[in-house]
Amino acid sequence: MAPATAGETGDTTSPIQSEEPLTHAEPSDPGGTIVTTGTPGPDGTDGAVGDNEGAGQGDQHQALQASDGSETEHGSPPSPDNTSAPASADDTGGIALVPEDDGPVILTIGGDGVNTETTWTLNQLQAFQDGFRDITYSTTNNWPSFSAMTAQGVSLPYLLRQAGLADNAASFKFTSTDGFYTTLTYDQVFGTLYSYADHSATGSSGEYAVESIIAWIWGDVGKARPENIRPFFGQSGPWEVNTSSFVKNLCKIEVFTSTAGVWDVPVSSVADGATVSEGTELELSHSNMDSVRIYYTLDGSEPDYYSPVYNPSTAYFQPQLTKPLVLSESITVKAFAAGLGRERSATVTFVITVE
Repeated sequence: MAPATAGETGDTTSPIQSEEPLTHAEPSDPGGTIVTTGTPGPDGTDGAVGDNEGAGQGDQHQALQASDGSETEHGSPPSPDNTSAPASADDTGGIALVPEDDGPVILTIGGDGVNTETTWTLNQLQAFQDGFRDITYSTTNNWPSFSAMTAQGVSLPYLLRQAGLADNAASFKFTSTDGFYTTLTYDQVFGTLYSYADHSATGSSGEYAVESIIAWIWGDVGKARPENIRPFFGQSGPWEVNTSSFVKNLCKIEVFTSTAGVWDVPVSSVADGATVSEGTELELSHSNMDSVRIYYTLDGSEPDYYSPVYNPSTAYFQPQLTKPLVLSESITVKAFAAGLGRERSATVTFVITVE
């Protein structure tokens, strides 16, 4: 079965699990104070988000990262309460062998992008000591709020290779027990992704590379606890919404050899090559505006994941944050669209003369 793409559904996640916004918490808060809040009430205040909130377009089970931004070194062994014997390997490539009564199957990995479908118990996942990771992830949701979570589990690239990942694997689908799913490209799983020690709307710094993992211990920084398994992913840049990929109660990973597609380019309300008067407003838009972020520059330089973001929130959260650009001088706009589930778009250029 081929993965759903945004071109077919308008989104790369199913609508079952929901998103609720966090309040913004500055990373300078001493000691990494936990800030977990919810959807604004009628008085403008935020209500609490419970532990069972969904992982839709930006799950909110998040908190402020410890102020030192520290994390356990990748590949360090599990803590004493989570140790297990090294994995055994069979002739098919390192799948952990456990007794038949070693617990229920909690994860299936299949699709045409693996050599054969495999099933996994929690004890099997925990047996991969070489693949164990303990990572703090910076998080951005669609509100947008900037926060962090900590997670312990097995490296996802490591696990997929143990499961017989095909050389031509190109895209992935992660599905929850309640039917929620999200799709990701190869680079959104295996690429160079980051976490930010200092993470806020005014700027993020202290980046460090992180792996994607399947975690069985996760939660607010300093409050992680054993939970049903859940994937965690880093970010291409600080504004990339990664919380929608943290699928709760994960039960299935499908690997496909078909690509996930490419996002359309952004569209400008002022045509390339136009001459306009001072004060003209330029709007950027996209066919899937709530599923992507539009990154842009105004000086003709190439935009990247650290460039200004035109649409920091969504139409269903804070549409007022998306504002037109008021032109006061001639400019060269360059922009691209990026979001989970597809490759980033090509960069489009609009040269506009102001008289």
